[in-house]
Amino acid sequence: MNKSLLAAGIAFALSAPTQADIFISEIIEGSSNNKAIEIANTGTNAVTLTGYTLARSTNGGTSLEDLATNTSFDLSEVTIEAGDVYVLANTNANDAILAEADSTVGGSPLNFNGDDPIALFINGVAHDVAGEFGDVDWNPNVTLVRAFDQTPKTVYNSADWQILATDDSSNLGSISELTEATQATAPEFDAEVTIMQLQGNGESSPFTDPDNFKFDSEEVFKVTGIVTHIQTASLGSDLPVGFFMQDATGDGDVTTSDGIFVSYSAVSGLDLTVGDEVVAYGQATESFDWTQLSAEFVETTGSNSPMTATTLETLDTDDDFEDTLERYEGMFIELNTGSDMKITRTFGFDFGSFRNNMVLSHGDINRQPNQNNNPGSAGAIEQTENNALNRLFIETATEAEDGVVPWYENFGADNGTGTTDDYLRVGATVDGMQGFIGYSFSEFRLYVDNQLTAENFDHEGVDRTVAPVIESGDLKIATFNVLNYFNSEVGGAENPNGSNRGADNADDLEVQTAKIVAALVALDADFVGLMEVENNGFSEDSAIVALVTALNEALDEDKQYTIASSEDYDYIGTDAITNQAIYRANKLSLDEFDVIEMPQQHAPETGSESGDNYMRDAVTPTFTVVGTDKKLTISVNHLKSKGSTCYEDVITDEQLADTDLQGSCENFRVSGAFQLANSLAEKEGYTMIVGDLNAYASEDPLLLLTNQDNAETGYELKAAAYTYIGGDSDELGEELHGPDGATLTESYGYIDTLAKFEEEGLSYSFNDEVGTLDYILVDEELGELVVDAAHWNINSIESGLFQYDYDFGDVNIYNDAYRSSDHDPAIIVLNFGIESDLGESISLPSEPVSLPVQTTTIDEDGTFTVVVDLTASTFNSLQVGTNVNTVISEVESSRAATSQTGSIDLTEEQITQGWATVEVKEISAGDVTVSSFIGDELVATNDYTLTTEEDTENNADDTSGGSSNIFTLLSLLGFAGWRLRRRQQS
Repeated sequence: MNKSLLAAGIAFALSAPTQADIFISEIIEGSSNNKAIEIANTGTNAVTLTGYTLARSTNGGTSLEDLATNTSFDLSEVTIEAGDVYVLANTNANDAILAEADSTVGGSPLNFNGDDPIALFINGVAHDVAGEFGDVDWNPNVTLVRAFDQTPKTVYNSADWQILATDDSSNLGSISELTEATQATAPEFDAEVTIMQLQGNGESSPFTDPDNFKFDSEEVFKVTGIVTHIQTASLGSDLPVGFFMQDATGDGDVTTSDGIFVSYSAVSGLDLTVGDEVVAYGQATESFDWTQLSAEFVETTGSNSPMTATTLETLDTDDDFEDTLERYEGMFIELNTGSDMKITRTFGFDFGSFRNNMVLSHGDINRQPNQNNNPGSAGAIEQTENNALNRLFIETATEAEDGVVPWYENFGADNGTGTTDDYLRVGATVDGMQGFIGYSFSEFRLYVDNQLTAENFDHEGVDRTVAPVIESGDLKIATFNVLNYFNSEVGGAENPNGSNRGADNADDLEVQTAKIVAALVALDADFVGLMEVENNGFSEDSAIVALVTALNEALDEDKQYTIASSEDYDYIGTDAITNQAIYRANKLSLDEFDVIEMPQQHAPETGSESGDNYMRDAVTPTFTVVGTDKKLTISVNHLKSKGSTCYEDVITDEQLADTDLQGSCENFRVSGAFQLANSLAEKEGYTMIVGDLNAYASEDPLLLLTNQDNAETGYELKAAAYTYIGGDSDELGEELHGPDGATLTESYGYIDTLAKFEEEGLSYSFNDEVGTLDYILVDEELGELVVDAAHWNINSIESGLFQYDYDFGDVNIYNDAYRSSDHDPAIIVLNFGIESDLGESISLPSEPVSLPVQTTTIDEDGTFTVVVDLTASTFNSLQVGTNVNTVISEVESSRAATSQTGSIDLTEEQITQGWATVEVKEISAGDVTVSSFIGDELVATNDYTLTTEEDTENNADDTSGGSSNIFTLLSLLGFAGWRLRRRQQS
């Protein structure tokens, strides 16, 4: 269509001031460097553009004032003759554009994109503006022609512009095109058909034949329909300019769609409203498998009758859900509970389309193929195919602003209690969502057209809980990947690697800390293995001490944590992040702190793969369970990630293509599992493996650690080649497996406790597929003591918009547990039968009988005896065998605190007299805090300055007791590792 500067427009120009004759008349935002801006003079006199400048605002800027400050192109030397144009083009534009150019420039403003507003200024004052501010794609990959209102404006109106195809320069630079008016008329057509006839009941229109590369019909059709949505600007390459329309009555045939998208670049000139009846003329076309009508002319009939949405329903005759969606392609539909659509990826950033959207799945959420199937198996392949067939992307017709869910305006709204009731979680069933079915990039998409509230999402079975829903028992063990908890950038201890993967400002760190603390408080575990904590030591300004400081400040004294550590380790491994372990000293008494060195790979360099790969070492403390004589070793792990390549990934095409969907480095993770299990086999007592194993439940590392009962016949577990324990790339350590790696046939028999208690557990979401990466594995003997186990789904199924570091747009981020990380914590409950071993209940005296005086002297063997007043508790009676536990914490200059524990089981005599003594071994002289517990109840906290027998006389006057002071905060509250005898490291 030619540009039409109508006679009325020219008449206006004759009487208006000179400036009104000058405006931006065409913008080409084409492929690559095909960029041009045309400026027109509709007056009767030549105009020299003295004081005129042309500017662009990068990525939409924020306002006209923002654009005014940008670098501009001076037009003062340009003269435009009456009724003529001036064309400024990119130096590297195509020949057709350059042939019409009066000037060229390689940089600004001719390096604009589809979200860059452009403006003419006169002496710094805005004169004419084209484009929308705020990073909106207002003209991507199209030519805009000002065909409907040729007067300069400082507020952009898309209705003034006609949209032409990418790189269309047919109207550029021609005076005749500017002054000649044309009136389009209905073209000749070959047949008048219904929308249903055009759509047919197959994947493509019966008038096309994509299999034989016939994507457009030979015929031109006349088609009548009711407008259901108008698209005046394209949405990337997904939704072009045009409109959806639908047959007013349909044909009663459920196998044919009643709707269609009409691609029509001149839609802005039609002045359409939803409900208008229109007649469109054009060809049927298959636009990348989306059946459309490519219109060359559209006219309205004057009738208006808006359509109501049609409920999307499956049919028994549908081969799959993709067939269902094909039957509704182009239609205005509604999803209700009968449609059975569940959120399988919550609202967030989609790297495929590079914008925020959401994904639904029919019938069930999409499971990661290797969660319940061996990698590469027929079952895994089937799951992959089903995921693709059941998927429906949830979009909006215009790109969503950062931090905004366009169809849910109350998303994230504060409910007045410091959190929100307006959220979207994976697994929720949608009820009442309306929109239009389109198709692009091999996916069906629903462009939502109505506003929704919390009432439109049924979270039954997947709703938020304030804490894990689990049974009670003697001991609770948890694991939690805390998503790069770093403090080095905001005043914390320096990271030895000089890297920061976490918060880069104090505000973000404050929110991250608050969210993790909220999660840990509600988790209420007696031991927590932590992953992705910054590896910056154990000093008072380290990340782990900062986190535990904040955690303990939120807890009562009897719930506070100690950090498992040893003076033998300033850092754990060499990575920027590390594993850590925290525990309650009144529940677990630390016997040994060990770090299992995990494999290194030093293979030949292959292409971009250096061959040098590493895995985080496993923090592995051994405890005695308080109240028992049972030894419990808990190994905290974070196996090699799926993201970065290892040697095996680049030497075979199959692994390079990741055909089994295990991601990178699966063989190296198998090596890690092998080393871990063999090391734990040397430990006394029960053993547990907790952490982020970076493997789904049926992937190779889990098959090795648990069992291969469900593995297909002939399935092989292969460990990586060129692996070593210890050493480095310059001086190799002890060889684990040589150049051929190893095929491992025997598994280690650990029990996946979470799989045992959860029917379909999940702890992580990637794209729109969910599964488990976080585990608590126990040996077979300990498995008999497991009472309950669960993932607490506070993160993986929540929107990333609630994450501490979401810095795009204005969204409420709360100091609650939800989206405190990207992984869910997991917890198990163990029952050692502690209470069942208790004997007769004995009454306590009103006050202790002959209570000994508490000394502050340490015996020559390093034992300190604590006198515990049983009557200081809230109990009136106690059972024989009740546990009394005493924790002694000391403050040192090099570490925040260290602790030791002693415990006894009460006898009848001790209960009757109302006091008991507890010996705590391996104690050094100095300032300490002594805390005593009866069962879970804290009964006393006192501060002392302990001395040895040799200087008892000199230090007797230093003894003090009573209320807690700062040492209590820095020691009892658990900024601590245990003081252990230094030992040789293997």
